[in-house]
Amino acid sequence: MDLATDSRREPLIDESDFDSLGPGVHRLSYPSRTLLVRDGDRTDFVLFIIEGYAKSVSHDPECILGIHRPGRLVGELAALTRRPRSADLVALTDIEALFIPADTFSKLITDGGPLALAVAERLAERVQELGARVESITSAEQRLARAVIELARSGIGTERDDGLHLTGFNQRDLASLAGISRESVSAILRPLKRRNAVSIGRQRITIHDLAPFEAIAQRNDKAL
Repeated sequence: MDLATDSRREPLIDESDFDSLGPGVHRLSYPSRTLLVRDGDRTDFVLFIIEGYAKSVSHDPECILGIHRPGRLVGELAALTRRPRSADLVALTDIEALFIPADTFSKLITDGGPLALAVAERLAERVQELGARVESITSAEQRLARAVIELARSGIGTERDDGLHLTGFNQRDLASLAGISRESVSAILRPLKRRNAVSIGRQRITIHDLAPFEAIAQRNDKAL
């Protein structure tokens, strides 16, 4: 089983279309750990990630809201609504991205076509993802399982003989992504470590078997 597989891996914009998107569109590069956007900023652009990964982070409370992978847009909602950004955007790795001015992006959407449909579908997915995180309908254990699954399927890990290696991640990051305490993460992972489903090293998480996490996450789906 390829733990890094995601069924929605097709890029929203094909590279052959980059030069014809409209005025002001150009490539940018950012090193790892760059703060791309700050919570509350009023920005006038959308980023299309060509290579690399970024994370959205809120601070009240601190929580990783999502991982953005190659082939996806970031900031499309702020560009369409012209409202301030609702989270920090931080580069997890070196990033190559396409800078799309908000006016150009808005015209691409209003003109219709495949991109408009793809953006509408992605926004609908985000609503579903946020709904899946509502604390009142899911336990800490299930939130952690879903966070691990999200990371595993984001494509950010490296497949090796012993499992999927997530370099640069630790238990604090899992706690932030799941929206639970680090102590809860430690307690929940303890039996999973004994079952050799996961191991934790210094700035590295290795997922040896995703099935136990999927079983935990699906328990809540059946209850709903």
